[in-house]
Amino acid sequence: MLPRRMKGSEVLCILLSIFSIPLPINVVDSALVEFPNNTAVTGTTNHTEFKCESDEGIELEWYMQANNTVRRKPLSVGHDFKDEGAKTFSRIQNGAPGKFTLILSIRDESAQTYTCRDPDTNQERSAELIIMEPIRFEKDLNESHVILACSVNFRGNWAPELELSHNGTSVVDGVDVFVVPNQNVSSTLVIPRHNSACAGHYSCTTRFHLRGKPDRTTDNSVPSYMDTSTLTVHVEEIQEMHPGITSDGNSPGSVITIIILSVVLVAVAGGGGGATGIIAYKKQEIKAQCRCQLYKEPPCRANCSW
Repeated sequence: MLPRRMKGSEVLCILLSIFSIPLPINVVDSALVEFPNNTAVTGTTNHTEFKCESDEGIELEWYMQANNTVRRKPLSVGHDFKDEGAKTFSRIQNGAPGKFTLILSIRDESAQTYTCRDPDTNQERSAELIIMEPIRFEKDLNESHVILACSVNFRGNWAPELELSHNGTSVVDGVDVFVVPNQNVSSTLVIPRHNSACAGHYSCTTRFHLRGKPDRTTDNSVPSYMDTSTLTVHVEEIQEMHPGITSDGNSPGSVITIIILSVVLVAVAGGGGGATGIIAYKKQEIKAQCRCQLYKEPPCRANCSW
């Protein structure tokens, strides 16, 4: 019996089974093409938005992390909220496929670190929301010194910085800075009342610098927020001298007790999620051995050439 002649299709199947040639398959991972940026807003702002988008239409995840906490909390997967409490200050808006915008009402509890995550690739980006109150800048005069006190209230994981200047020149030496995390930054400058060079215009500015960003935050943008307050120290205020100090700088060695008046702003919740600052004063006593020849060292400074 003669062998059956094989059909062409059968031959092809046999050849393919022997020499299997894999066909190329293109697998493209999704990527975040839009992500949240560090943001600072005033307490009078109604809301802000953190946008996040995947180029493959993936249902993205949101997380939040409060100040001084180690673990972050799941906020939502797509529209599905995992934290019921967060519904009081946040909601999710879905625009294009894979685009999930986190809309946050401006309240103290919304000042946190927010992370957008792509579960397909584990790619994520985090950013800070900081809520700021108006800066306060005041002066206090005692019989020997002028005390300048600047303070700003804030909520969030990233503390702003305060910068003092005198007639446009930055003042760094002799400035005492106090930071209370997630609450307040204050600075004080004590200048002697015996040198007219210390008179002039002083300004206090609050802004953010990259060096203050929390290490865990992946977004490296710096919030553009800035606020400035100014005041004037008049010549007649600065020329009044402490008893025993003469205009030629001679003085017996004595101990001068300087009372620094630090201004602390306490946030009080207001309507519409805003806040109003009220001033509370805290006194800190600093003792310094102040002879006139030592006035070049803070806090007993003889000139204002900062």
